[in-house]
Amino acid sequence: MAPLASLRLGRVDGGTRILWALRARTPLRLVVSAGTLGPSDTIDVDPADPFIGPDIAALVDDLDGRARVSLLTALLTSWCGAFRLSRSTTFAEAVQLVTQELQPGSAPAAVACLPTRDSALVEFTTSADLGAISSAHLVTERGIQRLTCEVYTRKPDRSGRRGLTLLVEGNATSLASGTLVLIGENGTAIRALGKGGARPANFLRWWGTRRNDGALTEFLVRSLSLKSEEARLAVIDMQARAALPPKAIELAPFQPGAEVDLALSLDGGLLVGGWFRDPQELIAGIDHVTAEATRSLDAVWHPFPGRVGTTEGNGRDDATGFIAYLPHEKPAGPILQPRFRMRLRSGTETKLIPKPQPIDAATMRAGALRSVPLQHATGALLSTTLGPALAEIQRRVVKSAAIAKVEQFGSAPAEPLFSIVIPLYRVLDYLRFQVAAFATDRGLRDQAEIIFVLDSPEQADEVSHLLGGLYRLYKMPMTLAVMSANAGYARANNAGVELARGLVVNLLNSDVIPIGGSWLARLGDKLGGSARIGAVGPKLLFEDGSLQHAGLYFQRDARGTWLNHHYFKGMPGGHAPANRPRLVPAVTGACLVMLRETFADVGGFTEDYVIGDYEDSDICLKIRSAGQNVAYEPGVALYHLERRSMRRNGDYMRGIASRYNSWLHTRRWDAVIGALMGEAAEGPEAASAGRRSAA
Repeated sequence: MAPLASLRLGRVDGGTRILWALRARTPLRLVVSAGTLGPSDTIDVDPADPFIGPDIAALVDDLDGRARVSLLTALLTSWCGAFRLSRSTTFAEAVQLVTQELQPGSAPAAVACLPTRDSALVEFTTSADLGAISSAHLVTERGIQRLTCEVYTRKPDRSGRRGLTLLVEGNATSLASGTLVLIGENGTAIRALGKGGARPANFLRWWGTRRNDGALTEFLVRSLSLKSEEARLAVIDMQARAALPPKAIELAPFQPGAEVDLALSLDGGLLVGGWFRDPQELIAGIDHVTAEATRSLDAVWHPFPGRVGTTEGNGRDDATGFIAYLPHEKPAGPILQPRFRMRLRSGTETKLIPKPQPIDAATMRAGALRSVPLQHATGALLSTTLGPALAEIQRRVVKSAAIAKVEQFGSAPAEPLFSIVIPLYRVLDYLRFQVAAFATDRGLRDQAEIIFVLDSPEQADEVSHLLGGLYRLYKMPMTLAVMSANAGYARANNAGVELARGLVVNLLNSDVIPIGGSWLARLGDKLGGSARIGAVGPKLLFEDGSLQHAGLYFQRDARGTWLNHHYFKGMPGGHAPANRPRLVPAVTGACLVMLRETFADVGGFTEDYVIGDYEDSDICLKIRSAGQNVAYEPGVALYHLERRSMRRNGDYMRGIASRYNSWLHTRRWDAVIGALMGEAAEGPEAASAGRRSAA
């Protein structure tokens, strides 16, 4: 009979011990022979005998260290799985005996705390360097369980002992007792789990005594945040409630000083901002410090001149600001206080600890947009530093926002021809005038549905009350969709179009007021046809009657970035060149009309522009790339009280969002715009008089 499995184990005397696994249903007598090289022997095998003989000491005492690892590995992994022995109480008892012989009087391990309902932290110490842990197992009287866990090993203390923290999937009941076995590349650790009977500590209390261990923080944040939303929130709460005191270096004006005031831990990397003052050129650099590596900020940062408050608080000193982006090889998780250090040329090192950083996407975005002055936001800085961070943050912002509630005022037409989608953000000053203009247009009453999308959900009650009153006054049916969070112009419009049922959609700003009736029908009539019109925009006027919009064109700024400009902006409304219907490179999103099918075919508005800008020209360029044209129709005019809502958004008005959006727009469409403007029959030079930038 051939053995089902065989294991060769080295002995300390240089010999070899061989273990066989046999499937014998009746007693057997085996003859083992070394042939001409040695003696032979007879072995009696009785299935009724214990799985492993009673003389365990003889089996393991003279095994060398590697053999002991091999024996436990075979018993707990390959043999346990191959022979389906994980639920065998007999096999579990045999393995218990082996572990007791390998490590008599096993030291205890304890379930220290329970971070979530389905995870536990187990702690113990060892004097051995186990190396990388390949597997962990729990042996109980009920069987053998392979644990799903991650292991954090602290550096050895003065006595050479290392503390191990295991993050184990399981609960207090499943980990209450048994023998814990860790198998590493250099050795094994065997611990009695549950000895002493101490109850697991509160996670926050446990963490409070370990918060200064930066490597442990990184381990827990990275590992727990990937397990579940509950676990991610647990590590965020852990860091926020047991935060480290922020640490900056603020000495006398003639001495070195530094602070990290922005440290956003993203999946793709770490966005770091701050300042330093070095009047005597004593600073060698500033580093980001983790358990795995130390990376220099000064090797990749973008410095710029700035001012910081004095230590006395009565003035401001010159300083150098900086911003840097350090890409991650793998996500680090939501670390609220990444660790840094300042290095001096003398060899001295001083810790820098930022205050706890925000984790909600909107606040992170605001911090990123404030991290560098507009004049220093170069293309290189955007490409290597701010751009990658803002792109990820914007994806988070968009992902967090969806329609939370829909409220209907009156009954909209059963089969509307038109859908008007109007995003609302904070400013409601012109809503009454806009709805009044809609109500006097009989065509809209009969053929259009009006969908307001509220992108500032904190105003939901106010807007609901306002629209309810306007409906009672005008009996004009309307729909209110409330977003769960503010995600910007593109997301709000896309959400509104998802609700739309009309053949034609009109994307309309809340500060655009129609002047006469049938304006939307006249714009819709321009779509399609032999000219293949995919989108059309009307003439827009300032409140004084001067031109705000007569089509968009593109022109490079001093940095080579394409900016959106309005033809004839500021000229009188009757300016003859602005009153000729024509094809244009793009039209503004303040009043943009297209077939709903066209909107869907090009994927709607691109949602990676921050807050709101360049989405309109982007969708026009997508429509053009799909083989259709964009038209300007001066026969329809509306008032546009430009950018009233955007002026309420401080993040945008700092200018960085607009700069980022124009840079992103240029990267995406540079060649297309270049060809388009080079081929335009009426380029910017032909319409230069009286124009002003709209970007």
